[in-house]
Amino acid sequence: MKNFWLILFLCFSPTLGQDATTQWSTPALKRLMHEWDVKLEKMELHLQPAMRRAGVDMWIIMSREFNVDPMLQMFGDYGISGWYGHRNAYIFFDPGNNLPLERTLLGTHQSERMRDFFPTITSYSQEGLKPHLADYIKDRKPKKIAINRSRTVSMADGITVEMLAFLEDAIGPDYSSRLVSSQDLIFDYISHRTDAELEIEAEASHRTWYILRRAFSNEVITPGKTRLMDIYGFILQEWQNQDLEFNFAPGITIYRRGVKGGIDDTENPLVEPGDILHVDFGVRLMGLVTDQQHVAYVLHPNETEPPPGLKTLFKKSVITGDIYAEELKAGQTGTKVKSIIEKRSAKQGIEASIYGHTQGNWVHGAGARTVFDWPDRYGDFAREPVRASEFWSIEYSVQGKVPEWDNQLVRIPREEDAVIRSDGSRAEFLIGPQQKFWLIQSKID
Repeated sequence: MKNFWLILFLCFSPTLGQDATTQWSTPALKRLMHEWDVKLEKMELHLQPAMRRAGVDMWIIMSREFNVDPMLQMFGDYGISGWYGHRNAYIFFDPGNNLPLERTLLGTHQSERMRDFFPTITSYSQEGLKPHLADYIKDRKPKKIAINRSRTVSMADGITVEMLAFLEDAIGPDYSSRLVSSQDLIFDYISHRTDAELEIEAEASHRTWYILRRAFSNEVITPGKTRLMDIYGFILQEWQNQDLEFNFAPGITIYRRGVKGGIDDTENPLVEPGDILHVDFGVRLMGLVTDQQHVAYVLHPNETEPPPGLKTLFKKSVITGDIYAEELKAGQTGTKVKSIIEKRSAKQGIEASIYGHTQGNWVHGAGARTVFDWPDRYGDFAREPVRASEFWSIEYSVQGKVPEWDNQLVRIPREEDAVIRSDGSRAEFLIGPQQKFWLIQSKID
């Protein structure tokens, strides 16, 4: 919040624009300005072609104060769009032929900076939004109008019941009959990643990796003294120290020999020699997110490496991760990829469970997921094809019995950030992947 008033001042001052940032150059503000530039470039490069591939000539995003459509974060959003207004319509119209995409905002309480995204801004007063919306549609006569309505894809389901009723009333039954879901358009548009987006995602991935690498080291952990919440606190403080934005809180687990179920779920347990530590965490940087899971082993005082059974199990997780990256190819549906990876792993004696997903603007992104075809839970995600240039969470686990743990069944969860190659041939890890247990030393008394 330390830069909130500065950002607010810049956004709402009609005399200040890009040049003003040279004298208000805090790191947080520079990041915010860069985020807007990246989103603007993406819109100018990819939105009109995506609309044409989806077969729609108009896309209307209806939104309002305190109930903001999730897709607005792609077109300005926080720090630029003002207070969203009572009812606002953000409209993209493709006139066809070689004409450029029209970008129009009908609404109130909008920053002048929104003209970067919507060059035409029409405000309303007591007459309300309805006549402006009706006239705009009538003048352009769209054949298919995409709206954010979807049964299972939340980022394509931002329109509320009241806002849909308002829209239908404003445009009338003829144009209301032309409303279609924006789901396919959103999947397509999000997946076309720019070089600038990849640069941000890669930086965020590296930052996440090294925060977690430090958290699972003797810099933070002294076996027998450090508690689970001490590690949690370090991670929390570190992403704040780096001025990273919130994505999701760290989830930390202690896998322990001889414990029922394999997990020490007591309140704030001590880290002890022989433990396996697991963390699930990601950050947000300039509107893009990460999602990683890493594991460490706490050495006994007389150990220099984990027991052979654990090392073998981890090696199996590396093999499955490599198979995963090979099989994550453009055009293959998510549920099919899951099946292929699990079958290939099984042939090598690996019991693997695959449950990865696209990521980027959301931690569970707008795209395919390598999951069961479970309609109530995953809906269209499981049936979506993998697309070139998508950002991915390669998420999975392997499990097996460990002789040194009295044949206890041990699970190794893994998750790495990745991107699908631009030719769609496979996935590439953005950092890593982790090739072996991170080790934490125990002091010899």
